[in-house]
Amino acid sequence: MSNLSIRWVSAAATLAMGAAMLVSRIAVGALLPPEMLFNFTSRLLGVPWVFNLIHSLPFGVDRFAKFALFGLTIAIYLAAWFVLGLLAPALVRRFGKVATAIAAGTTSTVLVGFVLLPIQGLGLFGASASNFLYPPLASSLWAAGFGLLFGVVVVSLLSSEQRSDPARREAVTMVARSLAVLAFGAAFGRLLAGAWSRAQELASFLGSLVGLSPEITPTDDHYVISKNVFNPSVREDDWELTITGMVDNAITFTLADLKALPSVERSSTLTCISNRVGGDLIGNSVWTGVRLADLLAVAGVQEGADELILRAADNYSDSFPLEAAQREGTIVAYLQNGETLTRDHGFPARVLVPGIYGMKNVKWVVEIELANQDYLGYWQTRGWSDVAEVRTMSRIDTAVATRLPDGNYGIGGVAFAGLRGIQQIEVSLDDGATWLAAELDPAENGLSWNIWGFSWDASPGTYEVLVRATDGTGVVQPAERARPLPDGSSGHHSVRVRVE
Repeated sequence: MSNLSIRWVSAAATLAMGAAMLVSRIAVGALLPPEMLFNFTSRLLGVPWVFNLIHSLPFGVDRFAKFALFGLTIAIYLAAWFVLGLLAPALVRRFGKVATAIAAGTTSTVLVGFVLLPIQGLGLFGASASNFLYPPLASSLWAAGFGLLFGVVVVSLLSSEQRSDPARREAVTMVARSLAVLAFGAAFGRLLAGAWSRAQELASFLGSLVGLSPEITPTDDHYVISKNVFNPSVREDDWELTITGMVDNAITFTLADLKALPSVERSSTLTCISNRVGGDLIGNSVWTGVRLADLLAVAGVQEGADELILRAADNYSDSFPLEAAQREGTIVAYLQNGETLTRDHGFPARVLVPGIYGMKNVKWVVEIELANQDYLGYWQTRGWSDVAEVRTMSRIDTAVATRLPDGNYGIGGVAFAGLRGIQQIEVSLDDGATWLAAELDPAENGLSWNIWGFSWDASPGTYEVLVRATDGTGVVQPAERARPLPDGSSGHHSVRVRVE
C-alpha cells in the first residue's frame, strides 16, 4: 500500500472519530478527551501577557479567543490520532485487525486516564476527590469507545484499500467528507445561534431613551462567562450540595431540600472582572434562593473558620471570606427572573455574593468547604484578584441621542459600585473640563445597578461624551484607564454621541 493511501485512511478515520465526538457531545453530552485537553490548554488564556495581548486586539475579536483555542486544541488532538493512524498497517501485519482496533481503544483510555485527567490535577483516571465533572468510569468508557471507533474505521478502510475497490473507496470518501461538513456545520451553528434583543417599556424620561438598558436584564440577554466551551449538563436528580470542612455537622442538600426552606427574592447585579470600560459583561436579574447564612447555621460553623471554598460540577473552584457569606444578600439561587436557572447560568443552583466580581459567584456549585486559610481558586492561580471587590463603573448605552418632547436630546446608561452604591452621575461634553449632573434613578435595593439619564439643548452633530460616577462613600470614579487584569477595569467611558 502506498504512503498516500495510508495517509488517506488515517485522515478518514480521524474525521470519523471527530464527527462521532461532536454528534455524541451534542446529542447525549458525551465526555470528550479534546475537552479535557482544552481544560489544560485554556490556562494560557489567563496568563497575564497572553490575556492583555488578546484583549488589545481590535474589532472585538477577543470574544472568540476561547473558541479559537478550543478549535486549535481539537486540531492538535486529532492530528495526534492521524499520526497514530499511520502506524496501523504495521500493527495489522504484526498483530491482526482485531488486536489493532482494540489497541486504539486502549490507547485512548490510557491517554485520558494517565495524561489528560492528571494534567488537570484530577489524579489518575480522575480519582481526585475534587473531580466533579469527569466520573472515572464514564470518562474511560467514552475514551475507549472513541478510540475503538477510530481503530475499527482504520482496519476497515485498510481492508478496502487492499482490495483496491474504486467504488468502495469513493463511497467511503464521500462519507468522510459528509461527516466533516456536518461536524463543522453543527459546531458553527451552535456558536452562531441566538440573537440579542432589548425592549424598553418605561413611562418616565429614562424609559423614553432609545437603547437604554432595562432595569431588569432579560435572562437571554444576561452575560454568560465560564472557563468551558461546553458547560456541564447537571441532572436535578443527581445534584447535591454538600457543606463540609470546619462545621459541626457535614450536611447535604438536594434541590428539593433548598426549595423547601424559606426563600428570598431580590434583584442583584453581576459583573465580570474581565469587563472592559464600557463593556457589556454586566447584568441585573431577579434571583430567588436560600440565604447562605441559613445553610451555614444548619451545618454549624466552627470557631476559627473564616473562608469558604466553593467547588462546582465543572471542577471550577473559588473562595470568599466567611464575612461575605453571612451577608443578607448572599444566597444560593435556583431561580433567575422567576424561572429555573438555565444550564449556562448554573442549573440547578449557583451562589450569589453581592459586591464581588462574578468569578466568585460560583455556578453549578456542588460543595462548600469551611476552612481557616486563604484558598486560591481557578483564576487566582492565574494572576487575578483574590479579593475581587467590584470597582465603580459607569457606562453610556446610547450612541444616538433621543429627541425628547421638550425639544432637548437625551442619553443614558447604567452605573454600579457593588455594595457601596451610586451617589451621583455626571457627564462632560468638553473632554472633562466641566461636569454636569445627570438624573439618577434610585436602585431597587443596595445590590442592584442604577439607571441614569441626561438631557441637554443640543444642535445636530456629533458630541464626545464622558461619564463618571461617585459611589455611596463619596469617592469619584477615577479617570485613569486600567485594564481588567488583575483587579478589574477602571476609567471613564466615552462615546461619540450623534444628535440628528
